[in-house]
Amino acid sequence: MSSDGKNCISHLWPLLAAVAVAGMYAAASWHNQFIYDDHEVIEKQYPIHGPADLVEIFREPHYLNYPYYRPITRTTFALQKTIWGDRPRPYHLFNALLAGAVMLAAWALLRRRGFMLGGTAALVAALWLSVHPAMSECIYPAASGRETLLPALFILLAAWAYLGRGGAMYALAMLFFAAALLCKEQAVVVPGIFVLTDLLFPRSATASPIAPHVHAGLGSPLRLIFRYLPPLLLLLGYFAARRAIFGQPTLQWTFWQHPLEPLLSLLYGLQTAVTPFMSLFYEPTFDVWFDRWLCAGSVALLAMLVLLVLRGDSGVRRAALFWLGWFVLLQLPTAHLLKQEAPYSERYAALAILALPATAAAVVSQFANRSARRALAIIGCGWVIMLGYISFLRGSFYNDEIAFCLQWVRTNPASANAHNGLAFIAQARHQQATALAEYQIALQLDPDSATAHNNLANLLAEQFDFDRAMAHYEWVLRHDPKDAVAMVGYAQTLGILAVQRHDPALRDRARQLLERAIQLKPNYAQAHYIMGVWDEQFGTPQSAIAELEKALELHPNWPDAQKRLDNLRSTKSATRPIDG
Repeated sequence: MSSDGKNCISHLWPLLAAVAVAGMYAAASWHNQFIYDDHEVIEKQYPIHGPADLVEIFREPHYLNYPYYRPITRTTFALQKTIWGDRPRPYHLFNALLAGAVMLAAWALLRRRGFMLGGTAALVAALWLSVHPAMSECIYPAASGRETLLPALFILLAAWAYLGRGGAMYALAMLFFAAALLCKEQAVVVPGIFVLTDLLFPRSATASPIAPHVHAGLGSPLRLIFRYLPPLLLLLGYFAARRAIFGQPTLQWTFWQHPLEPLLSLLYGLQTAVTPFMSLFYEPTFDVWFDRWLCAGSVALLAMLVLLVLRGDSGVRRAALFWLGWFVLLQLPTAHLLKQEAPYSERYAALAILALPATAAAVVSQFANRSARRALAIIGCGWVIMLGYISFLRGSFYNDEIAFCLQWVRTNPASANAHNGLAFIAQARHQQATALAEYQIALQLDPDSATAHNNLANLLAEQFDFDRAMAHYEWVLRHDPKDAVAMVGYAQTLGILAVQRHDPALRDRARQLLERAIQLKPNYAQAHYIMGVWDEQFGTPQSAIAELEKALELHPNWPDAQKRLDNLRSTKSATRPIDG
């Protein structure tokens, strides 16, 4: 067979593997519904009606009161919502396709010359990453999964491009780095990966397009300036954009409060990488995930791998040092150096896990005995199949809200968010007593849970317990004066009370809250709808019609808004004076 034919076949296997990975995740999530964050990040957001809406996404925080800025990820959700609405399947299929793309990007990175891996070794390592149970947590949840999966793709591509040669590859690396930054905050560590690359693989480094005459190598100060100036400017621009959008610092250092937590985060990443749980342990606390036997086994296997690395040649040691840096760097943003949403999560460690199979593949590739390499490749394939089987089974935990929250409470009964989820389900099913009990448990576990306070306020308002509802709304707004969702719920409650008590002060306060919510989120359909109701009761029909039309523009096929708008139009038409 000609060399071209062999190259064609060697590239066909990764493509087939990527299709198999995407197919596995698509089959496992085919009937899955929206869960947890999906309701806020997808269902409650608005489609794109024009360029102005797209621009607005890049001028807004991600959602709720979290200090996230992820406009590219949000854009993918908005585009899908524009095309498919709120049907879950297209979102899950998109994530499955992304999983295949991540597998291909990992394979392409591993095939770079510095890692000295053959096609089979690189393919097994890339499959190991893509079907690992930790990666499944980046695929099955439509929203929170994609928020990690999409930047993972761009981070892999940025590293792949940076290991290439020439100014075009360098520019491509910067482009992928910028895209990763606009997908998730984890990408801030990518410049560290660039530095590792230059230190360990200087012959693979490329000159900066700003100064192409400056050659590779870290000896020249001029070369350092020109090579690292573009990523530095990208980082500065990113943090400047965050500051402009949030209006205040959003990073809170917490390292000195618990200086050992970063080491525990790395230990969690290692245990997850080597000995993952069969079942889903979603966002576990330390006492939930730590298992001394699993941890000891993981450390022992790591020690064996280190010994094999030390016995290898300089190329293996360089690759191992790179992957050690990769493992640490990619977990630093979620290693309790800064205040973070969840203490631990498999998706935090997912991309870092590539370090383990990549290092193992580098060690195995140096074995002189072909039979030994072949036997280890077969073992590796068996391990990949087992990981894939676990990941496939895990899809059932994401079938719907009940399956997800019950598994969460089963594995971590002390999680306030898990009880919030069960309360939300009960509230949607009008099981108010159950919902009230679950929200109270959530607040006992975490008195500062803004989600529990806001949802409990909504529930109390539904039960006409307005005074207690207002107390919870006020708590939310004291802790986050920019929470537009709480403002709208509070305004709706105040509007009802204003009618009942004939209180103009409550009426005016409701109006102020609605105006502020619309100012903060101009495309918040619910705010325009409640403003339309307010105008209908206290303002003018014309302004009510305008607000309801805006709500329907942002959220088409909204029966309540359409019915109220039709009633207003017919009433206005019936009272119009006759000409002549």
